[in-house]
Amino acid sequence: MTLVKALGLEEARLVALTGAGGKSSLMFALAKAFAAGGERVLITTTTKMAKEQATGPWQTVQAADAQAVMAAADAAANVVLAFRDTDEARGKIVGYPPDDIARLAASRRFTRILVEADGSARRPLKAPADHEPVIPADADFVVMVAGAKGLGRPLSQDTVFRPELWAGRTGLALGSPVTALSLARMAVDPDGLARGAPERAKRALFVNQTDDPVRLAAALRTVEHLGVIGGRAPDRAVVGRLLPRIEILHCAHF
Repeated sequence: MTLVKALGLEEARLVALTGAGGKSSLMFALAKAFAAGGERVLITTTTKMAKEQATGPWQTVQAADAQAVMAAADAAANVVLAFRDTDEARGKIVGYPPDDIARLAASRRFTRILVEADGSARRPLKAPADHEPVIPADADFVVMVAGAKGLGRPLSQDTVFRPELWAGRTGLALGSPVTALSLARMAVDPDGLARGAPERAKRALFVNQTDDPVRLAAALRTVEHLGVIGGRAPDRAVVGRLLPRIEILHCAHF
């Protein structure tokens, strides 16, 4: 099964990716998959991304706003990565406000727009602050990403970006092992991984980094919890890994 099919993205046009533990890798994998099918894809962010990630087999465009992106994008390019500015001190590229994303979507210049809508300081897990994630109002699909690498490790700054918020929203004590149940709670909580998502947008949870039997078992327990804890469960939950190669190990529908 392909990533696109597993996540249920066949009809999605504006996809926002949130969370931690592989957002960028997933976004680039999806871009390649869509482009391989002959579609024109825009990659961008509403926050910041590591600067080295701007280099790849795509056209890279630095442009001030949506209109400038459309003017600069090569019509022959299957994949375009666009950003507004650079933050040299932090080695980041800076993306666009949601209004610009809406204009790009309305232009129909791209058949798919993939937006990294969250930052995670390279931690495998994340709890969003009040201003996060920055999901465009026109997003029709939100993919929440979590790294199984963080499950079973202590709830601390080394494992979770904003651990105090994770503790407050899940009831898990700081320093305790991060449980599959707490991840499931973050996926369904209104202030969790899909915080601020449009009500009409479909949702999927992708649990990445299932590199060994222990992580895989924890990821599968997360999916089991989603079906029984209440709240708005994602439409899909997918367990797998992106590196060294893409593997889909489990897919559930809710």
